[in-house]
Amino acid sequence: MPRSRFEGHALIVHTFVPLAAAVRDEVGGGLSVRRLWERLGNRLGVTDPVPGFGSAELPALAPPTAAGSAAGQVLLAAGQCTGPSPAQAFAYRRGDAIGITVVLFPGPGVSWGDLRRRWDEVAPLPERLGSSTTYVHRVLDSGRTPPGAGRLDRLLTSVPAAGASPEGSWRRSPDGYLVRFTRTAGPGTVGAAVVVGQASGEADFDAWLWHIGPSGAVAPFLRCLEGAARLRHHASVHRAHQPAFHSLCGRLSAASEGLAGLCGNVLAAGSGPDELIAADASIATLYVGDQGLNQSLRDLRDMRQSVRITLDSLAELLPSAAGAGTDPDQILGRSLLALIDDDIAHAESVKREADEISRTTESIVRQRLALLQQRTTVVQGAVLGSLLTALAAVQTLSYKLPLPGSLHAPLITWLSVLALLLPVQLMRWRRADGRARRSARFDRLSVLCMGATTGWLSASVFSVTALHVPARPVVSAGCAVVCALGSVLTDRQWVSRAA
Repeated sequence: MPRSRFEGHALIVHTFVPLAAAVRDEVGGGLSVRRLWERLGNRLGVTDPVPGFGSAELPALAPPTAAGSAAGQVLLAAGQCTGPSPAQAFAYRRGDAIGITVVLFPGPGVSWGDLRRRWDEVAPLPERLGSSTTYVHRVLDSGRTPPGAGRLDRLLTSVPAAGASPEGSWRRSPDGYLVRFTRTAGPGTVGAAVVVGQASGEADFDAWLWHIGPSGAVAPFLRCLEGAARLRHHASVHRAHQPAFHSLCGRLSAASEGLAGLCGNVLAAGSGPDELIAADASIATLYVGDQGLNQSLRDLRDMRQSVRITLDSLAELLPSAAGAGTDPDQILGRSLLALIDDDIAHAESVKREADEISRTTESIVRQRLALLQQRTTVVQGAVLGSLLTALAAVQTLSYKLPLPGSLHAPLITWLSVLALLLPVQLMRWRRADGRARRSARFDRLSVLCMGATTGWLSASVFSVTALHVPARPVVSAGCAVVCALGSVLTDRQWVSRAA
């Protein structure tokens, strides 16, 4: 039987998970990444450190900081198993993703099926792990001429990938290596790839295929798989959040239409700005916060930038085969860009409409507040003017009010407090300086003083008219305290209802 030109079978498993999800999982006690790493040590024996690569223990996961390693990549742990079943495992952080790479090396008489059965002792992966997992079958070609299409297709059929279907045709990297992908159907898919390189350049082939440096620098093919995983992760995140985003845009559009109708009603009826201010504030709440429109637009723009950069990197690392159709990852990326662009355009259109209505509302509110302030000034001027005119007339005509002497002090005090505090309280009652403005310390003090003087005056008037004697100081003080507290409680209740 002739010897096959394909040899050097090796199984390489790449698993990627978003860093934020891995950190959140570890903080919440899920520990999916850590459990997988411990399972690799227990079932594959990759517990010995790789010389020159640091510790084999996985450290605590934490979000990247500004003081992180260069290019946003760092090696977290590296372990190996020597002997008749050699294997190596690497855990690293690259940007906003955690990667775990496991290499099962070939041995005498070891087939792909043997390597997969050995890996099945580790699988299944933890449920929360694996935004993308790819089984890579490394093949060395010992032939002197490039393999033909027939041999390559027969090689692909020998790869154990249950339920998988080929994606496109064989593709050639800029370094001359042949790559063919397959995908399993359904959610949580697991991909497979067959990569063929020349046996004469095995070291360069492994450096391109799976090598990870001590600093966390990853091989070009690993970056290609990471880019495909990143595209699928972005697509799943966009698909999960798109209904909530469209609902937010719908609520903003409905609030804008309601505010526009309210503006027309206010202009037609000439009413105050209270309802306009409240409606405009409800629109502002849709803008701010983690779930607001502004943050959602920032997230969409960041996602679009990441998808665009990933597409450019994939096209450079592994170009599509000429005349073989379009790469599925490129199709996914371009369709995702189109969806993101549509969402951004729709949100910006709704936001522009809301901003225009808000500007119109602001001008109407300013106009109504100015009118209220003018009316307030006229009212307080008329009240104070009438009091001053009356006092001036009394003094000029030497008129003496027919009041007992015990009422002079409380009446003078009450009129003085009224003249001092009327402008402030009148503006609050008319809400000319804001509907839901919280009471300042001077506001509460003025209400307290007005209530105390009113209680003093009421006690004095009642005592003189009903009992025909001046009010006792204790009675006057008691009435002043009761009226002061009642005024403060009434004002607080009124403010809470107005807010």
